[in-house]
Amino acid sequence: MYETIEATQERAATFDESLEVADLQLGNSKLGIGIIMVMAAFVGVWGLACLIGGLASSNSFQEVGRGLLMAITGM
Repeated sequence: MYETIEATQERAATFDESLEVADLQLGNSKLGIGIIMVMAAFVGVWGLACLIGGLASSNSFQEVGRGLLMAITGM
C-alpha cells in the first residue's frame, strides 16, 4: 500500500512541474511578441516621420508623385 501512495505522489509532483514549465514557455512567447510589437511600432513611427518630412520638403503634388514613382520603380 505504501508503494502505491509513493507512486501517486511522484505522479502529482511530475504533473506540477510540467504545468510550471508550460507557464514559463507561455511567458517567454508573450515577451517575444511584446518585443516584436514594440519594434514594429518604432518602425511605423519612423516611417510616418519620414513621410511627413518628405511631404513638407516638396514644393508641389507633382513633385511628390514623381518622387513616389521613382521610389517604386527605381527610375
